[in-house]
Amino acid sequence: MATHGSLRPARARFDSYEVDLSSSELFRSGVRVPIQEQPLQVLLLLLEADGKVVRREQLRTALWPEDTFVDFEHGVNTAVKKLRQALEDSAECPEFVETLPRVGYRFIVPVEWLADGGGKSALPWVVEMPRPSFSPDGNQIAFSWHGFEKEFQSDLYIKQVGQERVVQLTHHPSIHLASAWSPDGRSIAFMRQSDPDATGIYLTSPLGGSERKLADTTPFGPMGLSWSADGKWLAFAKASSPATKADPSPEDFSIHLVNVETTEERALPDPSPDCVYTSRPAFSPDGNFLASACVLTGGVEKIYVQTPDGKHAREVAGATSSEGFTGIAWAADSQSLLYSSDLHLWRVPLAGGKPEKLLFAQDVASPAVARTGNRLAYAQVSNSSSIWRLELGSQAKPAGPATKLISSSRGDRDPHISPDGKYIAFLSGRSGSSEVWVCDRDASNPVQLTFFGGSRIGRTSWSPDSRRIVFDLRASGNAELYIVNGDGGPPRRLPTGTTNASNPFWSGDGHWIYFNTERPESIWKASVEGGAAVRLTGEGGDWPQESVDRTRVLFRKSQGGHIQVWSASVNGGDERPVTEMTSQGWVPARSGIYFIDGSPPHFSLGYFDFVTWHARKIADLPGLFIVWGPTLSPDGHTVLFTGREHSESDIFLVEGFR
Repeated sequence: MATHGSLRPARARFDSYEVDLSSSELFRSGVRVPIQEQPLQVLLLLLEADGKVVRREQLRTALWPEDTFVDFEHGVNTAVKKLRQALEDSAECPEFVETLPRVGYRFIVPVEWLADGGGKSALPWVVEMPRPSFSPDGNQIAFSWHGFEKEFQSDLYIKQVGQERVVQLTHHPSIHLASAWSPDGRSIAFMRQSDPDATGIYLTSPLGGSERKLADTTPFGPMGLSWSADGKWLAFAKASSPATKADPSPEDFSIHLVNVETTEERALPDPSPDCVYTSRPAFSPDGNFLASACVLTGGVEKIYVQTPDGKHAREVAGATSSEGFTGIAWAADSQSLLYSSDLHLWRVPLAGGKPEKLLFAQDVASPAVARTGNRLAYAQVSNSSSIWRLELGSQAKPAGPATKLISSSRGDRDPHISPDGKYIAFLSGRSGSSEVWVCDRDASNPVQLTFFGGSRIGRTSWSPDSRRIVFDLRASGNAELYIVNGDGGPPRRLPTGTTNASNPFWSGDGHWIYFNTERPESIWKASVEGGAAVRLTGEGGDWPQESVDRTRVLFRKSQGGHIQVWSASVNGGDERPVTEMTSQGWVPARSGIYFIDGSPPHFSLGYFDFVTWHARKIADLPGLFIVWGPTLSPDGHTVLFTGREHSESDIFLVEGFR
């Protein structure tokens, strides 16, 4: 069985099929395939044999205990027959399972073993970036690093400032990794997200060697780690107990402290009751404060500082982001904070005030400041996305490979083709901040429609007459809906009577706009003239889209860690799952659903047919590390989606920083 480093595989993939080893489920293009236990055991034995013959005697031993009295020959034949039925395979012309008469069976297609739960995670794929941490004297940097050949698996390295040689400290590839150097320089703490047995907070020596585990952490939770000034405590974000929250959700994270000597662990109260969750802790060098990011709603965050015991907290005025923070650090004198947001680096006084943009730094994430030596380090990242086009020759067959349609050095994403088929609305950072743009169907004549200058903008949707575009904006701190004319002019806010509104979608009759709220997470619709919205679903659900026949609103919903497509009546109620399909992006068509499946760099476009109730792969989308969308043209001939080909990052050092 092939593995990535020391990570145990969680999934096996072949052709359009995938086996979830933890839940013992078989999926085809994201849709669960019913299969009994013994045929599934046969499949696993064949997969693990890696192309070698599995003898009939091996199957007998694996399927039945020694004291079982059955007709083994008939039992093996039946199990293999049922496996072929599940795979829609043929004994005469096999695609997957080859029979060697009187000997056994062999699996005849390549198998890919995956160590993560990417295709079934409720979280999007996030490209890892280096997270630097200085030694106390400022002469060395610890950082996480991954490469394409590691399939996003990171290890911990250190490097002497001014030298090119790097030293690898850990040898357990991880999905994400963050580190922090102890104040006395004797230890490096790191937060690892890996297979269940290796996820947690650890200590190791800067010289390498053994690791000591201090605490468990939450899989796929926020990364970030900070030492207290006295070296006794480490701060990190961890999922809170539901009992501690009035409105618990899977994202209820708070700051935890763990004692590095006794491993005692305690949770700090959120710095404000407005915080949905709290992350990115950073102790001040003088030990008086602990800074953290308070998440108010999707992407909207503020920085708070509190005393290390959590009893006293206050907001750092001006330190707000509508794009989310990618790092928080203290200046060496503990009098100001640095943070990265929207690829810029900012500095704000501890007392609060207007943040200063540090113009010498570009495309910034994960800033770190040395306690001595007047040095600043940060990761400079380059991971721009582009808009891709796939032309369809028929409903379930591409006319050719996917090609890049809209691209710029600052990233383009989230396309939506107008109902008349003439224009594309999309989001782009080419003007310096993410704004709404529109261009012709062939990507010519791009025109900027909004000029908010940095406030986070979400999904766009056209009106049925192709004259207006609705989108969500977080300029006020909460998600709100705005409408702008397709030929330009000032946007107007659309009141909905809800505390937040995002991911809008215009109804086919032009009278309503569907959207979802985040607290509570539900699907709503509001009149295009504004006013009190109508709630359509109970708890759970986002990303609403109206069905082609206009009778149902389809939406995304997480069930047991699976992202599934559900639907409800356009008038509310009658909620039910559409399929058992798990997907990272989808769009309804006239007779089915197109959806994105897979994981980097092996994504594909699938199609779920409402007539046959089967899903199959339409096209491979090779070489892309992140894919989301898609969207479909009104004539059903063009699929657009957002894709990222690569992610590059370097650590930059600034000397003489004060």
